[in-house]
Amino acid sequence: MTEQHFNVAFLGGGSGGYVGAIRAAQLGMNVAVIERDKLGGTCLHRGCIPSKAYLEAAHVYTELHHANDFGITVENIGYDFSRIQSYREKVVTDNWKGVQFLMRKNKITVIEGEGTIVGTGRVHVRGADGQEQDVTAENLVIGTGTRPRTLGISVDAKRVFTSDNIWDADGMPNSVIVLGGGYIGCEFATYFRAFGVDVTIVEMLPSLIPMMDADLSKELQRAFSRRGIKISTNTKANPASVRSTDDGVQVEVETDGETQTLQADYLLLAAAREAVTDDLGLEAIGLGLERGYISVGEGNQTRIPHVYAVGDVAGGLGLAHKAYAEGILAAEHMCGKNQLKTIESNRIPQPIFCFPQVAAVGLTEAQARESGAELEIGKFPFTANAKAKILNDSGGFVKLIADKASGDVLGVHMIGPSVTELISEAALGKFLESTPWEMAYNIHPHPTLSEAVGEAAHAAEGAPIHM
Repeated sequence: MTEQHFNVAFLGGGSGGYVGAIRAAQLGMNVAVIERDKLGGTCLHRGCIPSKAYLEAAHVYTELHHANDFGITVENIGYDFSRIQSYREKVVTDNWKGVQFLMRKNKITVIEGEGTIVGTGRVHVRGADGQEQDVTAENLVIGTGTRPRTLGISVDAKRVFTSDNIWDADGMPNSVIVLGGGYIGCEFATYFRAFGVDVTIVEMLPSLIPMMDADLSKELQRAFSRRGIKISTNTKANPASVRSTDDGVQVEVETDGETQTLQADYLLLAAAREAVTDDLGLEAIGLGLERGYISVGEGNQTRIPHVYAVGDVAGGLGLAHKAYAEGILAAEHMCGKNQLKTIESNRIPQPIFCFPQVAAVGLTEAQARESGAELEIGKFPFTANAKAKILNDSGGFVKLIADKASGDVLGVHMIGPSVTELISEAALGKFLESTPWEMAYNIHPHPTLSEAVGEAAHAAEGAPIHM
């Protein structure tokens, strides 16, 4: 059995792992990435990238149906599901090849196999070919990610799917039940509905996207209802009631004490995810879990010196860009080069790529009020934005929340066209501790959607211009 030694080993080559590995290599470290499946992890192969490819296909299909609004005649609009799948696969493969290239470019050793921690700075790797080896490292970064929670429901990938295996579906269904009205559920509901699928969302909490500002939740629910998506909030599904047959799948749900049985072609589980830590060997170094995740402190280091955790396995927002940031932070921390101590959750942008798009950064209005601060709130509708009118997509708004005493921007919340791009300006504003005045007097080009951010800031200052 062979043994290799490195300055740092990344256990998991997903978003946090491969990005952290690149940064560590840039800082002069000898780096290994241990990956049992494919570099890029869930985001690249089963999450962010394939789902956004599907959503882009849905967007194009939807836009073609509105071409006449722009004076464009399009006839015989249709879709070929197999070609949508091919498009998705090409996008994923091209990005995967890019990650592999980056590993070679940065001289990072990629070790394919199942890694188990067997001691401080030591990982035993079992390759798919049966070969075994030990990897020793001065620093270890755990980035093993998460997987969908199945809630005890049998996932057969024929009638019942998760967001990890929905790609195995061999056709577009006529109907689908989506369990969960968060990020994943709303994105897939958008995709399916765009192609005419009968969609029902079942959410146990009082609103869709319950983690977001209440105004966004209300606006999204109205928009979804207009699109014909059925929404059942305050509703619990009974996992034991799920039945799959040749004709479809059914599940029993309860709303306000009343029970009914829903039936559809597909059932998509999109309620929650859980950290992948089983058989990882955390007990070998005395590292436990807190609420199912690995707890981290400064630099994303665990309580065990030189052992780090990044991305979804470390808890918090399950977003790839959070994992990117934490991977970089951990690499810089172990090299003594870090500019930041932690990645603050309230400056991580939260995008949802449904139709309409939703995005936010910072505190919701309810959270800001709980802090006791006196608030300034500015809200600007896209109906008053020239570019949104040009795009024929003027629903939604930008909402800015600030602390009246300090002038600090506490949160920015958006729903409407391309807000998953616009949120970056608000995130930078929070990072630089901008005030509404500074964001208002930052000159935005005209006509652009970005003007809505400046207008919301003007509104927070009590001086809205175009409304």
